[in-house]
Amino acid sequence: MDLNISPCWKQLLLFSLLLVCVNGQMAGPSFMVTFPAVIESGSEARLCASLLKPNESLVMNIYLVDDNQSTLLLQEKAEEEFHRCFNFKAPLIEAESVQKMKVELQGQSLKMSEERKVMFRPYHPLTFIQTDKPIYIPGQTVNFRVVTMDKNFSPLDQQYSRVILE
Repeated sequence: MDLNISPCWKQLLLFSLLLVCVNGQMAGPSFMVTFPAVIESGSEARLCASLLKPNESLVMNIYLVDDNQSTLLLQEKAEEEFHRCFNFKAPLIEAESVQKMKVELQGQSLKMSEERKVMFRPYHPLTFIQTDKPIYIPGQTVNFRVVTMDKNFSPLDQQYSRVILE
């Protein structure tokens, strides 16, 4: 089973799980949720959730909370341990915004809740249009290319379905 987790995430999760196993003081269920502290607006962000030692049927809900608006990102019912990573679409924002990730774990005799802050930054890609020569004579074919780059000038894998020149 390939979860497509980057090596950094794998090491962080392995260390966290190892710490929990070595400590051995956990009597009941526990959970761990990992996500980036800073996420670019509109991007695909990755979130990983783990549930350890459930002693009853539990429901894990993960929400993105902004002021009074709450968006459910994950709802997982489990009676056994699980580990799951998934992508979610970050909200589109105009200015930096601090929101909260809220994790709720609930069963018949258990209710746990935890909140952590996450910062969303606006996404400002740079788009360059380049032609093969500076001046054209009427009737000549114009050859061009369009490249979109992020703030570090790394090309993005972005396709344009249509380009209109005026």
